[in-house]
Amino acid sequence: MMILSRRVYRKAGQLSLLVIALLAYPLVACPGEVGARGFSLRNQNPFLQIFGLPPFQSAALSANRGLEYTISLDLANHADAGDSAVENFVIDGESYFLTLSLRRRMTTWLQLGADLPLVAHAKGFMDGSIESWHDAFGMSNSKRLGPDNRLRFLYERDGAALYELSSPASGIGDIQLNAAVPVREATDNDGRAVTVRAALKLPTGDENELLGSGAADFSIGLYASDARTLLKRDLGLSGFAGVLLLGEGDVLPALQRSTVPFGGVAATWQATERFAISTQLYVQGAYFDSALEGLGGNSVQLTVGGDYHLQRSGLTLKFAVVEDVSANATTDFALHFSVHGGSR
Repeated sequence: MMILSRRVYRKAGQLSLLVIALLAYPLVACPGEVGARGFSLRNQNPFLQIFGLPPFQSAALSANRGLEYTISLDLANHADAGDSAVENFVIDGESYFLTLSLRRRMTTWLQLGADLPLVAHAKGFMDGSIESWHDAFGMSNSKRLGPDNRLRFLYERDGAALYELSSPASGIGDIQLNAAVPVREATDNDGRAVTVRAALKLPTGDENELLGSGAADFSIGLYASDARTLLKRDLGLSGFAGVLLLGEGDVLPALQRSTVPFGGVAATWQATERFAISTQLYVQGAYFDSALEGLGGNSVQLTVGGDYHLQRSGLTLKFAVVEDVSANATTDFALHFSVHGGSR
């Protein structure tokens, strides 16, 4: 039964690629107004990114029959370790995520989308630069005591290794299919919007290499946004809350929880006609029943960056720095780059 189920899921992943191709035709440049949406980020902890947490989103939807697309590249540097009387874990290395995200408005009441990630885990190259960055801003390097630029993801319990990855791995991750239903949409006179979003994550990635969890996950959340002004410039505000329902995965299954609450807030200030400054906070509950904070703790991810709108092409370029704001189950440091476009 398990073998049959896996084959069905793999076939579903192939079908989802067809859905992505259909969504992607045709691609058109976006006229802008995307700054308030924040950065399309998820929790990049290598043991947690395998689950179906939806990317950070706002309540804004594309216009009728319009398509939006985002191509994003995330570089996540991991440096964490912990132990107790029965547990021991090490998270050391780097992960890279190249993701194509598509959203198409099918009707006035429904938007569909898909996220296709390519994931790689490697020794990396950023350790020395990050230590200098932390020193310059007075941040701690207490978790960076091991050798630079190595790859080791390890979890042990009672002296037995339940998971270990020490060789580079890469491939397709778990594809997400999503839907959004607008409850209230913004107008020229009222910038408030409310949307219900749901997503289904398919187990298309290899769980043995931390490219996926080996199970399907489902999430649903309520998203709200508003448009204000600050110093006579546009200010976009977003907030959301939801729950992630986890399938029975194959990575540390005895420790995995079945539900994870999540939520986030974001603000974007349009500093100039083309340049906007954004900050966002993404929070999740624990994914694993572990006393070690780096694996079983809550997740708090702070992102600060900006976006620049290219008026002639209609594209928006985004860049952000991601930091954990406390010693929890969030990757230590990450960089985000993306290109956003599409008809609205």
